[in-house]
Amino acid sequence: MRVNVRLFAVYRERVGRAHLELDLPEGATVRQAKTALEAQYPGLSLEGGMVAVNQEFASGTTPLREGDELAFLPPVSGGGEPMDAYGLTEAPIDTDRWVRWATEPPYGAVVTFLGTTRSPNQGRTVRYLEYEAYSGMAERVLGQIIAEMRARWPLGKIAIWHRVGRVLPGEASIAIIASAPHRPEAFDAVRYAIDRVKLILPVWKKEVLEDGSVWVEGQADPAHRI
Repeated sequence: MRVNVRLFAVYRERVGRAHLELDLPEGATVRQAKTALEAQYPGLSLEGGMVAVNQEFASGTTPLREGDELAFLPPVSGGGEPMDAYGLTEAPIDTDRWVRWATEPPYGAVVTFLGTTRSPNQGRTVRYLEYEAYSGMAERVLGQIIAEMRARWPLGKIAIWHRVGRVLPGEASIAIIASAPHRPEAFDAVRYAIDRVKLILPVWKKEVLEDGSVWVEGQADPAHRI
């Protein structure tokens, strides 16, 4: 299918065009369109902006249809560069990119946590992990966790990305990156974030083994347990 893309301000300048057509598979989402556009134009990063479909604000999980108008909107005038970046992704996480993004002169510490697929696990070979998410809610929860981090520590930039779908041994399923003026705050904030992710993020993990598969049970937040 084909959608009509509109770009504004800095996005338009980086691409060199205000309008273009983008070919996508049937049923593609806004997030898939974003990934395809960034791949087509390597100098373009749409992180931190907003998106509208047919002049209505949308999210990364919004499905697209033939002929839709898809508008990518940079942060509006009056704000600086976004300080938070987060979401779900089917693609491998580009950790180096997000470390570079978080590294700026005011921040003397940048702490990174990567959760990777372990194999063998408990003596059994893991072929891959399969992650399933309640995607719309999961993205809101990631934003909530970042807000909690900022309420507790003076932080610079924060990025949290979680994989969905298949993750192979050695690949990162989650990346948490935080910068701060000093290292204690950055270390404490990143540890807090992964603990909160494990407790409240609606993402589930299945281990696919050589001889079967099993859903990995975690813990539920007592405040929301039924």
